[in-house]
Amino acid sequence: MQQRPLFKPRRRPSRLIRRALLVGLGAFALGAVVWQALPDQGSQDDTPAPASKPSDRNEIPLSLEAIDAPDNKARDAGSGSDSVSIDTSATTGNQSSAFARSVSLGSRPNFHIPGQKEALKAIETPETNRAAVGRQGGVDPAEGEAESVSSSLEETTITVDSGDTLSTIFEKAGLGYSDVLKVLDLGDEARRLERIRPGDKLVLMMDDAEQFAGLKYDLSSESELSIFRKDGDQLVAEITDLPSETRLVSAGGKIKGSLYQSAIATGVPPAQIMQLAEVFGWKVDFLRDVRDGDQFRLIYEVRERHGERLGTGQLVAAEFVNRGERSQALRYTSPNGTSGYYEPDGSSLERGFLRYPVEFSRISSNFNPKRLHPIHNTVRPHNGVDLAAPTGTPVKSAASGQVTFVGWKHGYGKVIQVRHDAKHETLYAHLSGFKANLKRGARIDKGSTIGFVGMTGGATGPHLHYEFKVHGKALDPLKVDLPEANPIASKDRKDFIARTRGSLEELARIEIDVEGEQPVHLARNERVSRASRDD
Repeated sequence: MQQRPLFKPRRRPSRLIRRALLVGLGAFALGAVVWQALPDQGSQDDTPAPASKPSDRNEIPLSLEAIDAPDNKARDAGSGSDSVSIDTSATTGNQSSAFARSVSLGSRPNFHIPGQKEALKAIETPETNRAAVGRQGGVDPAEGEAESVSSSLEETTITVDSGDTLSTIFEKAGLGYSDVLKVLDLGDEARRLERIRPGDKLVLMMDDAEQFAGLKYDLSSESELSIFRKDGDQLVAEITDLPSETRLVSAGGKIKGSLYQSAIATGVPPAQIMQLAEVFGWKVDFLRDVRDGDQFRLIYEVRERHGERLGTGQLVAAEFVNRGERSQALRYTSPNGTSGYYEPDGSSLERGFLRYPVEFSRISSNFNPKRLHPIHNTVRPHNGVDLAAPTGTPVKSAASGQVTFVGWKHGYGKVIQVRHDAKHETLYAHLSGFKANLKRGARIDKGSTIGFVGMTGGATGPHLHYEFKVHGKALDPLKVDLPEANPIASKDRKDFIARTRGSLEELARIEIDVEGEQPVHLARNERVSRASRDD
């Protein structure tokens, strides 16, 4: 018979008990972690609790260095405190110990402490904190932000090629068609981008995310279209004037062959040559009277931006010596704003009519009552002059008046007739077209565009057929004598002499044998330029 032991051996805990213990320990640990993560009621209130008295048991000194990088020392120096005291008076000792352990592990507590929120903001979002400091110092953070955004934009200059449209340009830049629609929806200003031409330049602006942020486009030498973001996301389009400066230059030379060729050789722009011919048109017949050896001097405006020439302005002063006879012209703007060209004695160089109503290259046929017609080969009177010019060249009204006919007239093709007064009438024929909305009975001003050069009707090439009639009788437009315009008023004579004296002196200084433009040094340079631009 087997004998039982007096004491039973000690059994190990069952597997179920071990699992229960492990679950209990895990639940306890999880509860401790959740308890530490729960915010204190005071932390949800933006108003900091009043600081309690320091206590060895309830306060634990916490240095900001233990939470963030060493460079926070400099950031915290501005706050006037090297440490933050944490109020734990509402917690138990065990809680304080747990909190101390969390600090030693580098975690951030959620207890409410005096100045805790501000200190943590300074640590977590230093950029925002600096913006707040900027506001206290009187600096608008929005302005700084706008400058930062503006400076971060990347600009790309694109030259428009043949066949390019706004859509293809945006596509090449990696932008979508939705960006094109956003631009075109900005109004009439932005829709000018639908008419871009080869050689034009666009400046595209992209942000850091490579999204469309705006563009710039020169509409002309004087204005620019700008598209940019305003108030964050909204795109706006504006047309602004481009800054430019006007200065005076001069040129002079001798006639060799023709005025046009000689002036071009000295660097004078074609527009100023035509102005010279118009100013002296009633004093000198540039088609018949000009001879080799004649001299010219002129002062004119040029417009520039950043050293690049944009174009030319008005003729300020001019001199022409024809067969030894000197003629001078001075541009003057009276106090009432009226501008004109006058001789040094105040006599007007203008007439009631333009000598040449179109910019032309040559006279293809003169006034001749017994001319042999080039097409019909019969003798037919040519009651005007033919001024050869490219198709589309603007035709101007020789003087103010009323339109009496607009339309087609047999061999004349497209014709405009203008009655200027009870005595004078002009006719413009072989036109390619008329100015928009020009109708019979319309009032027009001297020098205003009324049509365009063509070769309609019985014409062998593009030119303007121009007739001048007095009491219904055709006269040679290049020889007819017309009365002068009014001279300088007596009340403006002193002002005229004072403001044109410098131009006369400068004309005398211009050298004839120098090629290219010469600088002008006028005491009233700025004033003369401004007066010219006012016209």
